[in-house]
Amino acid sequence: MLSTLFNPRAVPLSRRGSWYCVSWLPEDSAFWLRQLRGGDEHTDLGRLFKLLPVDAEGREVQGEWRLQADSLSFQAEAGALHLAFADADTLALQGRGLGLHLSLQSKRYDYAQRLDEQAVHISCAGQDLSARVALAEGRLRLDAPWQGQRAEHIALDLLPDEAGALAAAVHLYRVLPTRIDVADFAAARADAAADFEAWLALTPVLPQDLAPLRRLAAYITWSCIVPAEGRLHYPAMYMSKNWMTNIWSWDHCFNALALGAGQPELAWQQLALMFELQHPSGRLPDFANDLQAYWRFTKPPVHGWTVARLRRLAPWSPQRCAQMHDWLAAQARSWLDTAAEDGLPAYDHGNDAGWDNATVFLAGTPLQSPDLASFLVLQLEELAALAELLGRPAQAQDWRARADALFERLMARLWTGERFVARLADGRVVDEGDSLIAYMPLLLGSRLPPAVRERLLAELFEPGRFLSPHGLATESQRSPHYRADGYWRGPIWAPTTLLFVDAMDRCGRRDLGDELARRFTALCASKGLAENFDAQSGAPLRDPAFTWTSSVALLLGQRLLNGTSS
Repeated sequence: MLSTLFNPRAVPLSRRGSWYCVSWLPEDSAFWLRQLRGGDEHTDLGRLFKLLPVDAEGREVQGEWRLQADSLSFQAEAGALHLAFADADTLALQGRGLGLHLSLQSKRYDYAQRLDEQAVHISCAGQDLSARVALAEGRLRLDAPWQGQRAEHIALDLLPDEAGALAAAVHLYRVLPTRIDVADFAAARADAAADFEAWLALTPVLPQDLAPLRRLAAYITWSCIVPAEGRLHYPAMYMSKNWMTNIWSWDHCFNALALGAGQPELAWQQLALMFELQHPSGRLPDFANDLQAYWRFTKPPVHGWTVARLRRLAPWSPQRCAQMHDWLAAQARSWLDTAAEDGLPAYDHGNDAGWDNATVFLAGTPLQSPDLASFLVLQLEELAALAELLGRPAQAQDWRARADALFERLMARLWTGERFVARLADGRVVDEGDSLIAYMPLLLGSRLPPAVRERLLAELFEPGRFLSPHGLATESQRSPHYRADGYWRGPIWAPTTLLFVDAMDRCGRRDLGDELARRFTALCASKGLAENFDAQSGAPLRDPAFTWTSSVALLLGQRLLNGTSS
């Protein structure tokens, strides 16, 4: 099972603190050494070197790739190759009977220079990088014809010596190399393994039958940490090192929760990363990376809900409580101060909800959606709790009054007596589709009248509607808009699963939350940790190695082990 889950064509090789990875790009049917700076706006996905295993004469060979947490290996009849990151910037290589062909997509100002018989400097100008490729054992063959301003093409063969041995390293740097030795593969692998095992020891413990899932989830979260740089003021967990190479401003909440007990400082940093970019209006950016924060959209205010859970996992200092209070207050006001005359906030686009193309947005925007008001009620409640901790009873009372008033407006405006609906600015009810988003008010638990809770729960678990063998579809399976790979029009997602598990607890139905947790962890243990999943077949969809899926799988697996609410 573990070897199946550690699929090198789905899960990149990388390590904590590195901007680099080796990953499979399906469109090229090849593995690439890639740089991940600049986020997913890279038109070339940060391609540096295409990697092709070759024999001793430089001819391409076929074989099998295998991934472990500390290394990537290639096996063929003629021999083997092994790759491991010796540090954040250095890829170590060891071969027996085989070599490796590296080719650079030569662009403006790219070139290569021989430093000596065993070392080459390559200018990757388009990526603002240099590479020092050096051998301790083997032969080096360079093909990089100069064309006045750049090399026409750049190809490098790292070939075994007469005894069949190859030992090499690729060191990447901006201005000057930080090492000129040839990193030893065995030492590199041991160092990566030790760092991963230290991370694994701090990862939530899961039932024994989910041990392979735990190891994969730990690897994905560990390997997706990039260093503090540029707009990122702390080490940051990217969503993936495949192609979703940013931090979105609700994804980071779920990753913080999985870190909350074992690594509380890193958990705090995942929240602070985005809040330190907060606009003076209180709005959070849609996403951020080392180069930019993107402002055209934002994400839903799940942050109060997140903070309430995080504070149960590890204590916060008064200073941190005060800082978070101010951040959450500004974010809440950014929604509430722009509300319509009836006092309910609205989304301007599906992207702002995180449910980009959900059917609730088919009729247009601005849209008053019941999930948004529900999240803000929870955020106002958490602001009241923080104010109490800080010795501000009057402020706490004000936040509670605001929460109560918003809840009353939600019920008056969006509860019809039979269901929660979304309304457009002119008051029209959105009737298109049957989206799971309308059931998010279940997070309000005991605030809801018992009859409302029971009606919503009955509909949510009605066979064949949202509930599938694997969990809750984001669009009813009976809806004409349901699509197996419809993004937010059908597939199962990790964040909504965790939110509904928590909603079940809040509604006094821990048994239903446990059932959702069992289905989701079984899905991940069988299919891996993809961005989302086909609700009916369970097939993994979109990015195949996603951190918030990993984090939610860890949280729900831990729930099943502990037998406590998530």
